[in-house]
Amino acid sequence: MTYFVQPNSSSQDLAGAINYILANLNTNFNPNFGTGIVNSTNTTATANNGQTTAYLYRYLDIAYADNGSGSSNFSSYPLSTNSFYGLRNTNTNVYSTNPADYVWYQINGTFSGGKALWYQTFGGLQINLVVATSAPATAYQQVPNGTPIDLTVVSTATNLQGRSGYAISTVTLGNTPATYTTTGNATFPPDNTWGGSEHWVANPPSYTASQNVYQIDGIYNPSTNLTLWASPYLATLKVGSLSAINANLGTITAGTLNAVTVNSSVINSSTLNSNTINAATINSASSFAGSLTAATGTFTGSLSAATGSFSGTVSASTINSSTINSATINAATINSASTFAGTISAGTINSSTINSSTISGGSLNINNKFIVDTSGNAQILSGTSGARLLIQNNVIKVYDSSGTLRVQMGDLTA
Repeated sequence: MTYFVQPNSSSQDLAGAINYILANLNTNFNPNFGTGIVNSTNTTATANNGQTTAYLYRYLDIAYADNGSGSSNFSSYPLSTNSFYGLRNTNTNVYSTNPADYVWYQINGTFSGGKALWYQTFGGLQINLVVATSAPATAYQQVPNGTPIDLTVVSTATNLQGRSGYAISTVTLGNTPATYTTTGNATFPPDNTWGGSEHWVANPPSYTASQNVYQIDGIYNPSTNLTLWASPYLATLKVGSLSAINANLGTITAGTLNAVTVNSSVINSSTLNSNTINAATINSASSFAGSLTAATGTFTGSLSAATGSFSGTVSASTINSSTINSATINAATINSASTFAGTISAGTINSSTINSSTISGGSLNINNKFIVDTSGNAQILSGTSGARLLIQNNVIKVYDSSGTLRVQMGDLTA
């Protein structure tokens, strides 16, 4: 049953939604979610005007028995001894043979002398059932034996019935043949009729990434026992990865994004793989490889790139790259195997090699053994005890292994 429609929805979906609204407008009811019954006008189909019931679910199974529990002479078609019929409302089109699944109703007498159940559906998942020897009116049809009734299909005066079929395909289905005819009201076109190795079923199947669900619509004519199908169309689309030349998006949230160019105000992703990304802000939980070009903006996360460049501002806890070229980098830690050109403002720099024509800083302290303070005072200390050498601005001192001063040059008072 279609409860939500769009401007491009099929006429069948539009009619079903409108019928549901009309059938339930200004209606107060307490549905039974177990039996699926919303409301019912009578308790038996032999009452005047039969039994009209509104349901929650799409399909209705009908069975027959000799008693009110269905345990005696249970049957999918009316036997001459049967005096009860059972109704089961579900969302599955698989017919149940379990009497306990049904709600049972008693008729006057038995299904003998040619008596049968006749039905008419008229939208809103409603059905009218009548016990009679022939159709009470032109829109009534005899209940099929052992086949669920689709309550979304509205009965017509000509008894034409709408049908739908669904199939999964990883390729685009063709549009020829434009129509296909099958025999009966439960059959579908053969596999691969439209070139996608498709197999048609009555209910929408589950599907995975890179699979598409196609739909076909048909009309069944009971007088000819034939269903006329139209060519398929795409019903659903599920994409595992989306590749695009240009994408202008406000916010991107994805596990993996593969694209030539992405223009976005915000990008949230666990992994970014792209030739070029232009963004005001990039938030990445995992890593980035490629080229980052942003006039202004920030990057937070881990930046790992064998080759590539970034121009703008990088705010990151860790940056791992063979080459970093930037006017300014503000980071707690920079790990670089090769070179860096520009200005580094950082609490800690860990690198196997630093090649620079000029290193400018306020002070320098290497493990408390090579110290230069902000006033230019320098101290070189080979050790803190035992034999050691101490060099300061105005004095050089040499100590033996016992810590005794043996040589002092320069300021002898220092």
